[in-house]
Amino acid sequence: MSDISVLGLGLMGGALARALQRGNHQITVWNRTPEKIEPFERDGAVGASNIVSAVTASPVILVCVDNYTVTESFLCTDEVVPHLSGRTLIQLSTGTPREALKASAWFNDHGVTYIDGAILVLPADIGTKNTQILFAGPEDAFKRIEPLLTCLGGDLRYLGENVRAPATLDLAFLSQRFGQILGAIHGIRLCESEDVDADLFATLFAEGERPRILAQVIHEDGYDNPNVTVRVWDVVLQRIQRQAQDAKINKEFPEFAHRIVKRAITAGYLEEDVAALIKVLRDN
Repeated sequence: MSDISVLGLGLMGGALARALQRGNHQITVWNRTPEKIEPFERDGAVGASNIVSAVTASPVILVCVDNYTVTESFLCTDEVVPHLSGRTLIQLSTGTPREALKASAWFNDHGVTYIDGAILVLPADIGTKNTQILFAGPEDAFKRIEPLLTCLGGDLRYLGENVRAPATLDLAFLSQRFGQILGAIHGIRLCESEDVDADLFATLFAEGERPRILAQVIHEDGYDNPNVTVRVWDVVLQRIQRQAQDAKINKEFPEFAHRIVKRAITAGYLEEDVAALIKVLRDN
């Protein structure tokens, strides 16, 4: 039996699987696209030919796919449900607090110990000291699986039993991040309007800070080699809007931000770096 099964081998799921392999854990991997399994098999992982094999291979299941709906599509089925009871599920897919609460209730009702989580870094940071991953769920369950997870990075935070907490903090973090991005891009546009070199604006920030990175992309017209695309932020802002609606809180900020992103999409910048939003702001 494997130590842990990893379901989902996209950029983030693959990074998690690699970190677990480097941590000398025996893993079973599964992906809806079988070709993604092969590189992990070559390095010693067990490749599951189907979802039931993946679930039954390990006492702990880590899921990292696009969203909770995708998780439900392959785990909450008549074929899989009989094999779930007694296992621990770590959900690192992207979702809202309400979705986390719903998932927790469903899996608990089917005999699964549920841990919800949120990843606050890019795939390249997984397994490094910069990794921030948030977890919530039963404390005794988290303590049991924590030795499996330490190889994922340097800042793994247990937040308590409120399974809504990781998704909440993830959306709060992303709200702050996009506000910074949009503010920086507007600042660069402001400099352009007064014949002030945007490179001077960049020098106000330390190397590696977001405004400086954005200024460099804009200076170099490097939109086709994205760090994070307009598409990614489109999905994020839709999720932030949905959370505002679920929580019945003011949603003016995400609606305003999303309007600018939608204009960029209409203009054809979907797969470009988010810095391409300046091209929308240039169009008065």
